[in-house]
Amino acid sequence: MKKNLIDRILKRKWTPELISKYMGNIESSWLAYSLDEEIRQNAASGGTITTLFTYLLEAGDIDGALVCTTEVEGNELAPKYKIVTTREELIAAQGSKYIETNFAHDAVPLIKEFSGKLALALIPCDTWIVNTLRKNNPEVDAKIKLTISVFCGHISEPALSRLVIKKYKPAGLSLVSFRHRVGHWRGKTRYKFEDNTELEKPFSAFSDYQNLYFFCARKCLHCNDHTGYLSDISVGDVWLQSMKDNPIKHNAVIVRNKQAESILLDAQQKGKIYLQSVTNEFIADAQARSLPMHYNVSARVKAGKLLGINISDPVHERVRLVDFLIAYTILLNYRWTTTVRGRLELGRIPKPLIKLYLYALKALEVL
Repeated sequence: MKKNLIDRILKRKWTPELISKYMGNIESSWLAYSLDEEIRQNAASGGTITTLFTYLLEAGDIDGALVCTTEVEGNELAPKYKIVTTREELIAAQGSKYIETNFAHDAVPLIKEFSGKLALALIPCDTWIVNTLRKNNPEVDAKIKLTISVFCGHISEPALSRLVIKKYKPAGLSLVSFRHRVGHWRGKTRYKFEDNTELEKPFSAFSDYQNLYFFCARKCLHCNDHTGYLSDISVGDVWLQSMKDNPIKHNAVIVRNKQAESILLDAQQKGKIYLQSVTNEFIADAQARSLPMHYNVSARVKAGKLLGINISDPVHERVRLVDFLIAYTILLNYRWTTTVRGRLELGRIPKPLIKLYLYALKALEVL
């Protein structure tokens, strides 16, 4: 009861206009999770993307799926785009990445060179690149059968992962693997070392810095697309207190066209995925803090002028005082960690102070 009360207190009034602005075109909205326990247990949330790609591969509807993986090179994370063709490869690629990539340079050549039918896992800004590519290349357009975007607040420079790894990696041991958000709700970060020992830390060891926009990728400051307007399906987390103790983590799913909806329902019929129809307002509530803040680039434009950061404005949104304060805080943190001194100082700040700072920002975001 208490958690449902918290959800009601934080609930915003969502009009159709606001939902369209923040989430784009919507054919239908769902809660979902994989009925394959191995996929679900290995996922950051419900395993919906991996399940749909596995289903399409096994049905012969696609020949490969573009995914982003992370490998450890010299104790640092290196993102890699791959086109995978098996269930095992899809499972190995599961998990949240939160790290800056160069999609146009690294992924687009893979898409062009692949001769079969493809499904693509993307972040929202990548969907814009893919959309332009499809318009200019009919042969590429013909081979892409499904695009799925994850909800994305922003991504971070590799330096953030470097800072967190350095804090917890034992001296003298090399890191061999690193995973974000293993386990229930927000999850844990898992380290594995060369002697086969493992270490788990709360995901907040990383996300407290990430949510404050330290080491934010520069391109994210210009972005207003939280859910991936141009994808066929958008998949994200369900951040509602009423869902926190559910034994199975769910995905929030936005379907944007009839063809994608048919794929989703077929997967349900074949016993691959659990689906529950929900309202668009439910999905908006599940991302209530992130959607308005991410969309309002205009606030970052105004704050950026005071901080010497030039940002273009694609939305021309009204900027309240609280919007400006949030944007100013974000940009101040971003600018601080573009400097050598700022990066060194951040690493010395006690973690409880970082947590307190984050709580203050979150309080602003719900106003």
